[in-house]
Amino acid sequence: MWKRLLALVVLVSLACGIWWLFLRSPERQILAAQEKFLAALEDREWETVRAMMTPDFAGPGGLNADAAMPELQRALDGFVTLDIEARDPSVKAARDIGVSTQIIRVTGLGNALSIMARDKANQLQTPWLLHWRKTGGWPWEWQLTQAFNEGL
Repeated sequence: MWKRLLALVVLVSLACGIWWLFLRSPERQILAAQEKFLAALEDREWETVRAMMTPDFAGPGGLNADAAMPELQRALDGFVTLDIEARDPSVKAARDIGVSTQIIRVTGLGNALSIMARDKANQLQTPWLLHWRKTGGWPWEWQLTQAFNEGL
């Protein structure tokens, strides 16, 4: 009896693992990558943030990844507390590319520069467009190729 129950638990766990690894839709994979990216920004994990950008990344104002990193650090390092929330995310994706659209709101306390960046970000009425590309065979291997907001 216990052997059958254990075998059933192992089988269900294996099926869930296979589904999570290989059968989730590209939309769900992009949402997971986006959550990871925003969490890395919140925690100021700069190596993770940079690793999630493609070498040909294009940011606001035409910034490439190497130029965007110091700007992000300058804007976010002054926060004592920081929460970045993507509201109403919408994702359109094909197999290896996708675009997520969402309003991003920032809450937190910090120095004057950080508060100014927070207020500027929260004044934007237009959504952010984040372009993603799958760069490997695993479902978590998505990288950001472009970040754009018309309101900037």
